[in-house]
Order: sequence, then C-alpha cells, then structure tokens
Amino acid sequence: MVEFNDVISKVGSFGRYQKCQVLLIFMVAGGTAFFQVGNTFYSASADHYCRVYDDQVYASKSAVKNCTIPYTVEDDDIVWNQCKRYDVNTSQELSGDVCFPRSEDRRDCDNGWVYDKIWYENTVVFEYNLVCDKGWMRQLSKSIVPVGNLVGSLVFGQMSDIFGRKPVYVTALTMTVVTAIATSFTTSYTLFVIGQFFLGVFPLTLFITSQVMVIEMVGIEFRTMCGILHHVGYSIFYMLLGVIALLCDGDWRKIQLIVGIIYVFYLPAIFLVTESPMWLMQKHKYDKCMRVLKRFAKFNKTTLPDDIFDEDKKMYLKSKSESVGEVEKKRQYTLADLLRPPRLRLRTLIMCFNWFACSFVYYGISLNTDQLGNNPYTTFILAGFVEVPGRLLAWWMLGVIGRRWSLCSFAVIGGIALVSSVPPELPEVSTAIALVAKMCVAGVFTIVYIYGAEIFPTVVRNAGMGISSMSARVGSIISPYVVLLDIYWAPLPFVIMGGTSVIAGLIALFLPETRNRKLPETIQDGETFGRNKDNETDKEVFEVKNDNESTTGKELKEITTGNDKTEVNMAVTNEAFEEDIKS
Repeated sequence: MVEFNDVISKVGSFGRYQKCQVLLIFMVAGGTAFFQVGNTFYSASADHYCRVYDDQVYASKSAVKNCTIPYTVEDDDIVWNQCKRYDVNTSQELSGDVCFPRSEDRRDCDNGWVYDKIWYENTVVFEYNLVCDKGWMRQLSKSIVPVGNLVGSLVFGQMSDIFGRKPVYVTALTMTVVTAIATSFTTSYTLFVIGQFFLGVFPLTLFITSQVMVIEMVGIEFRTMCGILHHVGYSIFYMLLGVIALLCDGDWRKIQLIVGIIYVFYLPAIFLVTESPMWLMQKHKYDKCMRVLKRFAKFNKTTLPDDIFDEDKKMYLKSKSESVGEVEKKRQYTLADLLRPPRLRLRTLIMCFNWFACSFVYYGISLNTDQLGNNPYTTFILAGFVEVPGRLLAWWMLGVIGRRWSLCSFAVIGGIALVSSVPPELPEVSTAIALVAKMCVAGVFTIVYIYGAEIFPTVVRNAGMGISSMSARVGSIISPYVVLLDIYWAPLPFVIMGGTSVIAGLIALFLPETRNRKLPETIQDGETFGRNKDNETDKEVFEVKNDNESTTGKELKEITTGNDKTEVNMAVTNEAFEEDIKS
C-alpha cells in the first residue's frame, strides 16, 4: 500500500502548484479575522448620557448637561450618571431660572441618549441604544460569534471528514460572503445578532478547513512553515481591520459592508482550490486523487507513475468482495471513534483543554486592550501587531525543540506574564508584560492548530480539529464573565487565566512529539503513534492490544515503510482494531 508521503514527494512536496494553493488559502483564511474580532468595533460603546431634546449632541461640559444630568464626585473626579436624568423640561435655550431651583426627582432616559462620537461615528450600541438596562444585549452581540464558532466547528468538522474538505470550504466561503453583506443592511438588533451568529459559524469553518487542506497537500518538511504562515496571515488581516475601521470612522455598517465586499473577490477560490489528495486516498477515491496529483505534477514539472495506485485499487476491490470489506466500505468515522481508544481519548482531552485555555486567555486579554492607550484604533492595531513576532517565534521553536516543548514553553511563560501584569502602580511595566502575554498566547494558538492537525488521524482529523475548536469557543464565551470577577479582587481574573494557561502547558508534556513524523492516517495509527521510540524506523510493527495488553484475535501483518511495500489488508486491520478497543 503506497504511503501518501511517498506520493507527494513524487509530484513535489512544495512545488509551484502548492505554493499558489497555499497563497490563495492564506489570503482567504487570513481574512476571517475580520469576523472573529469585528465586534470590537461593531459593538463598541462610548461615554453617554440622557437626551433631553431632539437634535441634542454630546458635550463633555455644557449648561444643559449640568442642569439635567445627576453626578457624583469620586476621588476628586466628576462621574456623570449615564442612565438617569433630572425631571426638568428644558431646551437648547437654557436659562438659569429654568434649571435652579429644580426638583431632585430622577427619571429614566425616556428620550434616548447622546453619545460621545469622537472615535465612533455609529455602532450597534449607538443605533439600538444598548446601554443601561439593555447593556446585556451589547454583551450578547459580542458572545454570539463564539457561539457560532462552537456550532460551526462541531458540525462542519464532521462534515469535512465525511464529504470532503472542498465542499465544506466552498460552502463556508460562499455563505461568509452572503452573510457579511446581508448583515450590513440589517434593520433590527435581532437580525444583527442572527447575522453575527452565522459570521461565527462560516468564517471559522473556513479557517479550520483551510488549515487542514494546507497540511494535507504538502510534504512533512513544509507542514510547519505553511501552518505558521496561515496564522501570520490572520494577524495581518487583524491589523488591516483596524485600518478599515479607522477609514470608516468607526461606522459599523460601512466596516461590515467593506469586509463583505473584500470576500467577494475571493469567490474565484471556489474553482481554483483543489480537494485534499490525502483525504481522497483515505476514502479510496483513487481516480479523483490521480487527477488532482496529475495537476500538481503538471505545474510542478514533475512526473507521476500512472500505476502508482494499482496495487491499492486491487486491495480495495478485493476487500469489497469480503464481508469485512463491505463493513469497511460503509464505515464513516466520527467523533465517537476518536474518543473510543484510550490513548487517543486522553490526547484529545489534553488537546481540547489547551485550546480552551488558549482562547480563554486570548479573549480575556483582548477585553482589556483599551488600557494600552487612549486611541482605540492604535490599540487594536498594536494588539494585532504583537501577535506576528509571537507566531514567528513559535515557528522557529517548533523546528528547534518540537511541538510539545514549544506548546509548554509558550503557555507557561504567557501564564506567568499574565499574572505578573497585575500591579496597577506600574502601568507602563504592566502594559509591556501584558503584551508579552498576548504575544505568547498568539504563539500558543499557532502551535495548537499545527499540533492538532498532526496528532489526529486523517480519517477523523477534521472532527478532532472541530472538537478542539469547540473547546476554544467555550473559553471565548466565558472569558468576558471571568473578567467581571475583578469586583471581588482586582487580580483574580488574571490569576485564573494565567493559572489555566500554566496548567495547560504542563499537561501538554503528556502528548507525543509529531515533528518530522509520518502523520497517523487510520484510527490504529493514532492509537499507537508515539509508542515506539522512533516512528521513522525502516520497519514498524503495530501491535494492537486491549486493556489487558493481550493481542487481538486477528494477527496484524507487518507494516513496512521507506522503500518496502506494505502488505496489509486495511479493512481487516481496521476491523480487528475496532473490535479490540470496543472492550
């Protein structure tokens, strides 16, 4: 049975065709940052107080404000009430005898609010008055995107493994364009929230599927580089969103429409991106796989033997005629298959916790980036900028010390830095340390995407990435509420997030190293992966054992790598393995 790594090396591990594919996927996937962090501007708020007459505009100091808005003095600072006003009938033509003496009775802002528009021309908060008793609706509009992320990663992760990478990629790209443009024309808060939900579902699906497609079309030696560039692109588009928002004066409708139009220009990717040849091989779609690989070879100026899959076809056709082969033919691997084997289950849980911790800390820091400066656009761009060195440093470390120790190092250092950024008496030092934590957590995000794509077997890779991403969305959903714990003790949110990151980094040491290793393709590959001291020996014998360490009833034949041929009936081995782990 031919190995995928042998096939891809014949057509070119990273030839011209793959470079064009990766560049196209890089641009499309990077732009998903527009939708993941867009609510930073869409749902931005500002100082506000009750409107008392039509056409009133915001003023930090005015006779009308002094007359109609209650205030208190805290630490020699005047704090104006944002949700109540005095019961005074007044107009722009205000005289002293109208204001004083006045009744101390207070009433709700029955005529709406006026907002400080020095930074934002129009946000969802301004448009639908999501303040005071509607403040929870503003938080909902922010948390609904991670909820969509959760649904998309779980549902489409399974679909990608069953129906293929490209159908899911095309669906996600098309629906991202439609939803983004449609949301910019919504006429109610409810429609806006629905639009944000689907902009959580489809763009993240696009990003995850793109990551898997890139990993599955290049050789082992280029996997890390392509994965890192995938994430660097995300950070670049993150910063680009800040520029777009600045040029739009913070008008959420303009921002939403522009990012949607940008994605219209990505629609040709529907016809240019190819299906994953690794997935096609695993699904025994040899004819389609050959057509894809021939295209690789043509552009890469290489040759591919026409009979490269002949032996595999014969083995597959033979298995179809047997009863066990018929079962294998109909077998569709799901998340349950990933969680059934004990070692794969433990590794999946560890990976999920690392994704959870990473997203938990990432969004927890992002909620406090306003402390880095007074200009929200500069702050936003700076927060994206520090991610780039973090991702590039992760790239370097992945090649030097491997995946496991890189993940541990970034998570532990980032967690310690986050806890250390608490002291309020040293704001400059605290800000610098917080940026170090943001850089580290960006590196962790990059590592877990690459590590996850490598550690999960091909037949359930997207399902594994899906449940991992789902865990991350849980972290991003609860992080805003953890930040609110500062009312009990100011450093508490940072201690919780930093401690979570440290724990995640330490348990990552229980995962097997995947650097320069052949990717596991079947369930049994994933279960036995890392058990041998060296997975790159010329000959490997996978001995599948049950909990009592007794061998299965069906003897597995020797699996050889390198230049030797693999003499094993995959249908028989899969069934034997599955019978063993069901105990």
